[in-house]
Amino acid sequence: MDLKLPGMNGIECLKRLKQIKPPLLCHVLVLSEYEENDLVFEAFKAGASGYLLKNRISELAVAIKDVMAGGSVMSPVIARKVIRFFQGSPTTLSALSKRELEVLADLSGGLTNKEIAAKLSISENTVFRHVASIYEKLHVHSRVDAARHYPQRPG
Repeated sequence: MDLKLPGMNGIECLKRLKQIKPPLLCHVLVLSEYEENDLVFEAFKAGASGYLLKNRISELAVAIKDVMAGGSVMSPVIARKVIRFFQGSPTTLSALSKRELEVLADLSGGLTNKEIAAKLSISENTVFRHVASIYEKLHVHSRVDAARHYPQRPG
């Protein structure tokens, strides 16, 4: 599956394929020239079984066999991104500013942007910018996903 398809991008197509009932008996290997973190992680979240960069096209036949056998394949550059993500660098809470941590705490507590703005005495626009920065640094795309990165308070 290529990611930059006309009409519908590959990630959306993959999400729709995974929603078909009864489930399709297929695996999807992303073959792309794009190695941006958000595309890589969105592809895996959507259900991709592997991610191969087009500059590794000579490995395609082996990659298809590996995926068909139940394995997962990644170009070395993609594997390095995934490893860095799980090792916590640079997407740990330490990557967030003090204010972003405050916003994340309130966001995790279920407050709306308006409520966070009032509590921190900042504009809603500023809260929106902090939330966008949090999403980018944590490689998430929703408040729920961001909140999962915030350690739960006791009680």
